[in-house]
Amino acid sequence: MKTIINIEKLKIYNSYGGDIDGICRNNRPIEKAVFGDSLDNTWNLITNKLQDIELISKRLVSYEYKKNVLTELEEITNKETFKLFTDKIPFYSDFQKVRQILETIKSWTTDETDTVWAGYDNGKEFLIDLNTDIEKIRFCDFETLVKLNMEFAPTSTYQEISLSNGWSEEFLKLAEQFDRLYNVIKKQTVIENKREWWKFW
Repeated sequence: MKTIINIEKLKIYNSYGGDIDGICRNNRPIEKAVFGDSLDNTWNLITNKLQDIELISKRLVSYEYKKNVLTELEEITNKETFKLFTDKIPFYSDFQKVRQILETIKSWTTDETDTVWAGYDNGKEFLIDLNTDIEKIRFCDFETLVKLNMEFAPTSTYQEISLSNGWSEEFLKLAEQFDRLYNVIKKQTVIENKREWWKFW
């Protein structure tokens, strides 16, 4: 059975500054009941996930590491709790906005889309690459972000496809959105030596 992290558990963890000895010393049955028989496991899991979030925020881990952490976090939290964790990653929400831009391009594309001028034999071939990029952006892959910066450039992949398929004006709006997000993400950093940066409230 998976250990689940929810808002109530985070509030208690937060109130003790992450110190499990604190909750043990206070010995409040109501608080301990929130964790049931898994106090140690859940407490350690929260600590470990916060450490993972910090490593991701500082860009010290690989794409696969980020993917595994975020996938597991999504499995052991609800939507609200997941957001509390990912809000601590300075670039996470902007990556998801980039993903939405790619999803929009995907919604305009079919297997029959004209992609010849963009270097693809057909729309199906292009969609394979696009779906790969969407997946990687979902998990905040910076290498893919740099690749997309080239794809969104004038006369590059996406503009060529938009011109061939009659959505060039819509593409220009998406390209402007992407450019803004790209510049914001590249400037984002974690504030070093900030005390208790992980606190939720």
